[in-house]
Amino acid sequence: MLSNWIPYKLEIIDLEVRVLWLDLEDRFIAEPFFDETILENRICAKNTGRGRLVSQSDIRSLCEWASRIEASSVTVFIFHVSRCGSTLLSQCLVADQKYVVIPEAPLLDEILQMDEVLLPKGISKEQFFKAALIFLGRKRLGQEQLFIKLDSWHIHKYNLLRGWFSNTPFYFLSREPKAIIQSHEKRRGIHMIPGYLSEKANPVQVHPGHYADFSLFTADVLSSFYKGLIDVRLQQNPLDSFYDYAWGMMGLLADFDAHVGTTLSASEAALARLNRHSKYPDQVFAENEGFRTTDLYKHCVETYKVFRSGANRQDIGQGRDVMQRERI
Repeated sequence: MLSNWIPYKLEIIDLEVRVLWLDLEDRFIAEPFFDETILENRICAKNTGRGRLVSQSDIRSLCEWASRIEASSVTVFIFHVSRCGSTLLSQCLVADQKYVVIPEAPLLDEILQMDEVLLPKGISKEQFFKAALIFLGRKRLGQEQLFIKLDSWHIHKYNLLRGWFSNTPFYFLSREPKAIIQSHEKRRGIHMIPGYLSEKANPVQVHPGHYADFSLFTADVLSSFYKGLIDVRLQQNPLDSFYDYAWGMMGLLADFDAHVGTTLSASEAALARLNRHSKYPDQVFAENEGFRTTDLYKHCVETYKVFRSGANRQDIGQGRDVMQRERI
């Protein structure tokens, strides 16, 4: 089995699922998003005359091959509410070049959202997901640990993933809604566009008002994320840890180290990466200015305050003036 090949996408034709593969060759995965890694790989393949080649398999073959692969188990799953430091955290991990970091891989989302009827007989979605992780985390270039940054909407898959990975640390990143809404007004993510994601991925009911005000949709999506975080915290799993952007990115590295066992806060490469833009490594980071001063989308702000306070989900919408604590 060629050591640099990994699955990256599903293709469904007439209810038959094909797994598409790409050859990483000896390239280190360093891009802020896995979509960019796929694009970079396609460009390289085209330049070397391999651009027309399509490598594919069925699901059963992937699962059988996975049993023969030496790979790292997942060190931690990183959950986030979008624009809250998760990309910068994954880039700090990449900076050390001793970890395999997979940031928001489309394949993993496709598996999580796929219908069970599409799976081969005798293969569960859990088996398929874990087999895909084996290939993504295979040991190459001297890397030993695997870090998975999930998509923001995967907070709604917490119970499923916690059931599959009962002994794996989960790390949750949050941020106050005003800054997130402002960021998406500048450059909107696909999950903040009404109707872009399937109903399986996004539980927010789209209505005409969302098309008139995309930021209202963003606020409703964020509210669903915060409610998800509240539900997670109520389970009090010791392998779950929470960190808010307001506590500072320098503190984030130390907190992440304490929960996961990494040494990012002592890494010169990781610390240097903190000063660069998370999505554009060649740019010096600067905070956005000009945030709205009006209290728009109060329902979203209130849900965030409930999350930060440690109150129960049932307290949302009852008009309580909940004080924020220093830590969750």
